Amino acid sequence: MRMRRWARAAVVAVALVAVSCGGSETTETAVSITDPPQITRWVTVGGIEVPIGTTDGPRGGEWEPFAGFSHTPQGAALAAITQSVQLATASDRTWPTILSGVAAPGEGRDLYAAHRSLVEISETDPEMVPTIVGYTVDEYSDDTATVDVVQRFSDDSLASSTTQVVWIDGDWRLNLPSDDTTAVTALDGLPSELVDLEETRK
Repeated sequence: MRMRRWARAAVVAVALVAVSCGGSETTETAVSITDPPQITRWVTVGGIEVPIGTTDGPRGGEWEPFAGFSHTPQGAALAAITQSVQLATASDRTWPTILSGVAAPGEGRDLYAAHRSLVEISETDPEMVPTIVGYTVDEYSDDTATVDVVQRFSDDSLASSTTQVVWIDGDWRLNLPSDDTTAVTALDGLPSELVDLEETRK
C-alpha cells in the first residue's frame, strides 16, 4: 500500500518533479507566456501521453533523457511536462540515467535518488494515469520558470502540479525540491489562463 501511494505521487506529479532540459538560443524579442507551443505529435511515456513540440523540443525518446528545449516559456513548459513524466515513470533499471539527464545537480536531485532507490515500481496503474490538459506559467525568466501542469484523471477530477525548471548548460532541466513536499493541488475547474493542449492531440 505504501509503495502504491508512492507510485501515485510520482505519477500525479506530472510532476512530483521539477523538470527541465536542453535547447536553443534566447531571442531579443519579447516573449509571451500564454502563446501555446506548436505541437507536432504526442508520444506515450510510461503509459502517459506527452506533447512533442515542432521547434520547442524535446528530442530524445522514452528511454533517453528528454533534452533540446527552446530558451522560451514554451520550451520551459514542455520541459516541465515531458521530463517530469519521464522521470516519474522511469523503470527501476532506467531511472538513474533519466535522473542525471533531466534534473539539475543539487540537494533535490540527491534526495530524489535516495528515495527512488528504496522502492521498486513494476508498471503504471492505468487508473492513476492522468491526461495532460495544459499548463500555466506562474513565473518566467531567462534562468528559471515555474509551471503548473494541469491533469485530468479517470474519475474526471482535475489537479495541477507545480514544477520548476532552471536553464543550465544551454538547456532546461528539472529543479527538484530539496524536501519531501510535492505541490499538487486539486482543481474545481480549468484555470482561466490555461494554455490548452488538448486540441493538439491527433
